[in-house]
Amino acid sequence: MRYLFFLFIFIGCTKELPNYDPIQFREMARKGDPNMTVKVPKNLSEQLVDCSDYTPPCRYGLIVTVHNVEMRPLYYDDQKKALKAAKRIRGYVARNWVLDDVAGEPVLEKFVKKHLGAVKAE
Repeated sequence: MRYLFFLFIFIGCTKELPNYDPIQFREMARKGDPNMTVKVPKNLSEQLVDCSDYTPPCRYGLIVTVHNVEMRPLYYDDQKKALKAAKRIRGYVARNWVLDDVAGEPVLEKFVKKHLGAVKAE
């Protein structure tokens, strides 16, 4: 009986996986596509992705080309906010990253699932 109690406690305690930091996330993506490119703004004051377009707003966003198709990885400090934003846009989420412009693109869907561990937010 005592063991059963500990089993329920162990199963009931779900621990959130740690966030992906930007370098770790980039390296995971590069393993899937060594030719991946990241757009860089012409000057430091220019934003390529307007985070206020997303609810909740992201910390920053990128425009990345993977297998010749663009997608927008959005960085969040919090996994719950990332999941909420991904649900609103019906996109993909990989821990604290939301992947926009992926849904409906088979090449990108396969890439983010396989190399970034992303899931469709539902």
